Amino acid sequence: MKVLRTIQGEVESCVYLPEQLSQSEYRIVAELSAVEYEALMNAGWRKFGAALHRPICESCKECRSLRVNVEEFAPNRSQRRALEKNADLTVAIGPPFLDEERLELYNRYHAAQEYRKGWPEVSKTAQDYFYSFVHNPVPAAEIAIRDQSQTLKAVVLLDITPNAVSGVYHFHDPEERQRSLGTFGMLQALFLAQQLEKPWAYFGYWVKDCSSLSYKTNFQPCELLGPDGVWRPV
Repeated sequence: MKVLRTIQGEVESCVYLPEQLSQSEYRIVAELSAVEYEALMNAGWRKFGAALHRPICESCKECRSLRVNVEEFAPNRSQRRALEKNADLTVAIGPPFLDEERLELYNRYHAAQEYRKGWPEVSKTAQDYFYSFVHNPVPAAEIAIRDQSQTLKAVVLLDITPNAVSGVYHFHDPEERQRSLGTFGMLQALFLAQQLEKPWAYFGYWVKDCSSLSYKTNFQPCELLGPDGVWRPV
């Protein structure tokens, strides 16, 4: 790993738990191997592109890394319904890609989440999207989900490490809420992990009292990373 810069962020209101204050540490890397990144994930780090980050909040330890046991995972009843609802969609796996279709869907999804869930306002430019999701020091994949007219309905972005598929971000058509596209996309990530024979699927941070993240424990069996660095079953 070659670190270009280490940054300690400002203390600010938490986007997950607004009553809490949050602070993050960042590392901008020029080089990072998949093995090194997997070790960092097991120490509580995550990343977008070449920018690593982890929470260093003094008064709160609610951001917990979550991973799913791929070999033992089986969809529950609700997840099987999501598969049935979307049986007409096509799933294509390839490298992360940037075009107007993806950028438009990302910004439309995020705008809907700002309105429905109070997410902070974000509008990515093509350059933002490229450096967050396409420019990547480790192997990566994109799952593109389309309807029968070839309209893009959802995108799942992933990092690939020796023992894991790691979810970076997923977004989908906000006008198709009845389809449960978020659940469908995460299931596709798990199916890819099974195909690649990876024992784990990492799904970022879980925060118990944050509705935008609490759903992740529906994918069982899963484990949470403790403040002591030990993974424990949920």
